[in-house]
Amino acid sequence: MGKIISFVLSVSLIISCCLFATVKTFSQTAEPVNKVSTTETKKSALFNEGGYVKGITPARAIGLVELLLGILSIFFAIRAKKRSSIAGTKTALILGLLAMVFSIVHFVTTAGAVFGSGSGKAGAILAIMLSLVGIILSRLALRRKKI
Repeated sequence: MGKIISFVLSVSLIISCCLFATVKTFSQTAEPVNKVSTTETKKSALFNEGGYVKGITPARAIGLVELLLGILSIFFAIRAKKRSSIAGTKTALILGLLAMVFSIVHFVTTAGAVFGSGSGKAGAILAIMLSLVGIILSRLALRRKKI
């Protein structure tokens, strides 16, 4: 059980380092439609409201990683429920909580952004919902195991 928890913590540390590395890796600039009326935003490094954005922006990449954590939480919860393993249930619970925390921080950071601006807001919302499902499933599996 200790090996699984240490593995999950190390994977989450690697993922969080990747979250910060994506800002430099996937940064892109958008061509403003009207250069006179376009103003710079405070959070221009995270998302762009000035023009059309295509491809993966840094915030979209972060949202996708959060979404992956939520999906992994559901996967481990279902797998632990079928195999009746407490270690898998705890792993699913930890992954769900990590996805929830990362998604809420991301959602609060991009609060002023509009959908479609490359802010990753939709990915954060979906990650919150999926991590809730993973947390609920893992709690049900833990409750069933303790009875």
